[in-house]
Order: sequence, then structure tokens, then C-alpha cells
Amino acid sequence: MIMKNYIWLILVGITINCACAQTKHEWKVTLKVVDDAGQPVADANASVAYYTNRMGASIKGLTDTNGIFTASHPSYGGEIGFAVEKAGYYATRELYVLGFTYDPLKWNPTKTINLKKIGQPIAMYAKLEETKLQQEDKPMGFDLMAGDWVTPFGKGFHADIFFTVHRKIITEREYDCTLTVTFPNKGDGIGIAPTESDTGSEFKTSRTAAENGYAPELDLHYSHSKRPDLVFGYFIRVRTELDQDSNVKSALYGKIQGDFRFYAGTIAPTAGMGFNYYLNPTPNDRNVEFNPKRNLVRDLKPLEGVSEP
Repeated sequence: MIMKNYIWLILVGITINCACAQTKHEWKVTLKVVDDAGQPVADANASVAYYTNRMGASIKGLTDTNGIFTASHPSYGGEIGFAVEKAGYYATRELYVLGFTYDPLKWNPTKTINLKKIGQPIAMYAKLEETKLQQEDKPMGFDLMAGDWVTPFGKGFHADIFFTVHRKIITEREYDCTLTVTFPNKGDGIGIAPTESDTGSEFKTSRTAAENGYAPELDLHYSHSKRPDLVFGYFIRVRTELDQDSNVKSALYGKIQGDFRFYAGTIAPTAGMGFNYYLNPTPNDRNVEFNPKRNLVRDLKPLEGVSEP
């Protein structure tokens, strides 16, 4: 299925104007597949997909004992895609841009592919949330376990995170807005997750949420001319209980994959937002490796399900 999807990406993702190309040149890609420890992964299924004669095609095979797989083909240029998978690992897939001007160095890349081992995926509360912010200038509470806003805006009853939006709409194309993320408990908070080097992996974040470094507030500023800096994601800590010395006695940990999405709604009565979240239900367990077959959020709509770990 991964290989078929990759061919489809190539088909819809590139445009080749053969009339402008005079000569085909051969590209050659060398994939070096390693595990989390940097050791070669032998016998991994590798595929390099490309576009030729208005059709998608691919070259498939297994990595050798050194984790190497090579593929080559004459082409007018464009993009190639590669995917690597093996039982016990998360699949990795990426696109590589050749361009339409032949460059002997660029057309002969060596790519190191990190196959992350499947560790201990667990049942979690996870959801792709896209929603309207039904009030402004006042906090709205979101229940991560219920997957909904707390009453009166939804069916949730325990606020894990508060979102407050301040909107200044100038014209249909000009706006100045702030989305503030806060929490109800002392010790709760949010922290930026470290960037992972292999963004093509199915599993995109660290396996374990940070133990410390959680800020009680996050302010995100959006305007027609500027947006917040992109982040790889966030770790969150909620439902925190502290002991008499202000040490964490109990807390739930989770992650937000990617950025918060904000929609100013310059011609709409309300703003909107979206975020992809995961919450480990076990107190003090910082494992954030999700099993997509064990989602604890009930009654999800088709576009709200989470398929990535």
C-alpha cells in the first residue's frame, strides 16, 4: 500500500514538459538505511518511484547487508520518491527534487534513511481537531479525553487546556490576532518538542515527553503579514497534582504534533483553530508512542481520526 501511495504522489505531484526537454539523463539514488542507533538495516523493502512517459513506475528491492539499496533510470527530471519499510519498524517515505536541469551531483544523491523501531505503542486519547472558537476575549476550555469543548460549547466536562482568542479584523485581508494557550492547574504546561532529523518517518516525534520545561502559557500572534515560527510540535502536561514541595506527584503527559492552526475568519463571525493531539491516560507515564488501533476518544467522525503514531 505504501508503494502504491507513493506512485500516486509522484503522479499528482510533478509536471513534466517533455517538449522542452531535449535529452534524457540518468539519475541514480543510493539509499543508506539505518536504525535508531545508526546501524545498517538489511533486508528492508525499498522502492524508488518516478514518472516516465506520463506513467508512474517504481524500482523495488531489498537493502543489502550494509543497508544499501540503489536505483537508477533515464529521465527528463522532476521528482523521485522513495519509501522504505520493514516489519518491526515505522515506514519512512520522502520526495527528492531532481529539477529539470541536469546536474550530475544533484542527480546522484546518497540519502540516509532512518528506520525507527516500533517500541511500545499504547492506547491514547488522540484527535485531529478542527473547530470554531465560539467566543472571543474569554477562555474556552477543551477536554482532551472527551475530545470536545467543555460546556456550554461542547460535551466535555473537564477543562485540560484553555484557548483564548483576541481578534482585530481590519479588512477582509488585514487582521491582527492572538491565540493564548493556558492551563487550569499549577504544574500544567506546554513545551516545544525537539525537531527530529527524519521527518519522513511515520513516527515523527520523540517517544517520550519531556519531564520538565513546561510553561504555563503560550502566546501565538497571527496577522496578515506575520505568523508564529514553525515548530515540530509540543509536549503537554495536564491534570497535574503537586506535593507540598511543589514537585509533580501526578500528571498526564501528551503531545501536539505540528503547529496550532489558526483561521482569523476575516469575513466570519468567529475565528477557528485546529490541532492534532495525543494524551497518555496513565498518570506519570511519559510514553507518547500511540497505537492508532487503540484510540480512546469515542465517536470520532471520519476526518477526526488519527492514523499516525
